[in-house]
Amino acid sequence: MNPGYAGRTELPDNLQALFRPVMMMVPDLRMISEIMLFSEGFESARNLASKMAVLYGLAKSVLSKQYHYDFGLRSLKTVLVLAGGLKRQYADLDERVVLMRVLRDSNMPKFTFEDVPLFMGMITDLFPGLDCPRVQFASLSDALREYYTNNGYKSDPEVFEFQVNKALQIYETQVVRWTTQIVGPTGGGKTMVMDALAWARNPAQGITIKQWVINPKAQPLHQLYGFMDPETRDWTDGVLSCIFRQLNQPLPAGRENEIRWLIYDGDVDALWVENMNSVMDDNKLLTLPNGERIRLQPHCAQLIEVFDLQYASPATVSRCGMVWVDPKNLGYRPFYERWVKQRCGNGRQVDEAYAAEAQRLLELFDLYVPASIDLILKGLVNGEACPKLELVIPITDIDLVKQLCCAIDSLWATPEIRAGQAENACIGPVGYEKAVLEGTFLFAATWSIGAALSATSRIRYDKFLRDLGSKGGGGEMPQGGTLYEFVYDVSIQDWQAWKDRVPVYEQPKPFKFYEIMVPTTDSCLYTYLLEKFAQAKPILFVGESGTAKTLTIQNYMQKLDRETNVLLTLNFSSRTQSQDVQTNVEGNIDKRSGSIYGPPAGKRLCMFIDDLNMPKLDAYGTQQPITWLQTLMSRGFFYDRGKDLSARYESRDAILFGCSKNKILFFPSGY
Repeated sequence: MNPGYAGRTELPDNLQALFRPVMMMVPDLRMISEIMLFSEGFESARNLASKMAVLYGLAKSVLSKQYHYDFGLRSLKTVLVLAGGLKRQYADLDERVVLMRVLRDSNMPKFTFEDVPLFMGMITDLFPGLDCPRVQFASLSDALREYYTNNGYKSDPEVFEFQVNKALQIYETQVVRWTTQIVGPTGGGKTMVMDALAWARNPAQGITIKQWVINPKAQPLHQLYGFMDPETRDWTDGVLSCIFRQLNQPLPAGRENEIRWLIYDGDVDALWVENMNSVMDDNKLLTLPNGERIRLQPHCAQLIEVFDLQYASPATVSRCGMVWVDPKNLGYRPFYERWVKQRCGNGRQVDEAYAAEAQRLLELFDLYVPASIDLILKGLVNGEACPKLELVIPITDIDLVKQLCCAIDSLWATPEIRAGQAENACIGPVGYEKAVLEGTFLFAATWSIGAALSATSRIRYDKFLRDLGSKGGGGEMPQGGTLYEFVYDVSIQDWQAWKDRVPVYEQPKPFKFYEIMVPTTDSCLYTYLLEKFAQAKPILFVGESGTAKTLTIQNYMQKLDRETNVLLTLNFSSRTQSQDVQTNVEGNIDKRSGSIYGPPAGKRLCMFIDDLNMPKLDAYGTQQPITWLQTLMSRGFFYDRGKDLSARYESRDAILFGCSKNKILFFPSGY
């Protein structure tokens, strides 16, 4: 029993009296290491065991305190088993080199960016003068490099090799653990690394990876594991129990080289993950509420993709292999460079005809974006500290760059599309307009990187952008107000004040007081942003009550053509559940083919969600309806909750608008 863990309770007094309590002592890591090393064939086991005990003791006290760190007995046992296997494989290798390699390679994947040099210093001090090259998986490494190169991810050589190395770390962890947790903040590339490894194992090893993805927090616990009616004893299957049973069926003939991954893409709490402890340890058994026991087969593995393990118990952490994916190693520039290659080329390289435009896009990025992100997120100007700008919602650096790229695509067509339009109009080839690109980039940066700033911070950011532009030749800027008061109109290739674009007020006919909508500069501005940006990405309006967020979106939706659009409005409250959202969405989509669902043919689903931040938080800080929306937006599917329990894939014919107060408690990536 571990009664102190989250999600567990003490036994009642009358039940405790029937048991004899026995206190377990803390294990002696040095003695256990020495005995196991002797049993694995190490001759200098006593000396090496002392080094291991010292290393783990130092790691606990010196390294940073992270929720996913574990230096206990389970972690030690894994290292010792690996050391024994490596000793038998390389019998002539120095025993110190064998142990050093295992200690380094088994622990390095879980360390954060700052802890890596500290741990390497400890290893070097304990094993002085030893140079131990890392185990190379040549065919798998080549396949990973091929995947990244073919998909346009090869830019900075250091980042490129880091991504390859991180995928290899996941593979090495999966060799000894059947449950692996990929931990790290949003924007680190967790999903991309897993997809790369899944693809690369086929050409490198002839193994096909099949993936099943589920968000465990997108539905209540009884719909996840199943429910047994206490009166009738009727059993209702859950989403996870159905998938787990399906995955662990014997492999059919001809598919013996298949491995199945069950990926949990969502928050980890002490409720749903504690039920998986018996699957994660040596038992490999999932016991359902109806008494059914399903064993995890050798051809199945579990991966948990999560932000952090704040609410996971030490029992859960110690049972899993950990791989930390840090956004600091990836950065945001590779995403932008890949986007430039996609916009001005085939995704792998830039087309020579559009090289000038691609080069100018990179120059503008270097001029404005790194300095803006340093100011907004870090409070740095030229490396010196200054007051940070105030964001109304938390946003990561890579999400700011994503918004910038989507804004540019929405405001100005790609070179290929412009060339096609010119050919259809018989006006000859249309070249790259430097002034148009500079104006579009500046307006996009204002309403992407600077869109979530408060009113006072917008004034500082406007001055900052003007200073950068004047020093670096960033193009002409409008005068007589801030950049937020102007729009760059591509059709006239010039800046225009919002106040000059406000239409004349027209009285509704027949006159109804509640239909009065008096145009203002703000309503004109936000309607324009809706028209441009909402076509490419879901858009979120954030602000205090009474700022006309709902009215602006409703007015925009009323102008949409009902012949080509299906309108759906949802109002969230503190009692809204994910089942309510799913029922409303299912009521507006039809089955197209197989498991593909979407709005009626020829139409788009325009969904407006008001008061997005209203749903009640559970005990672990998750808002269930928003978690369900996140899965739909990022993965493109949801699970049926009836008797089918299969995945229903949503077509991309959908637009999502959201309104929220300033206090956003959970912010889905992708807005």
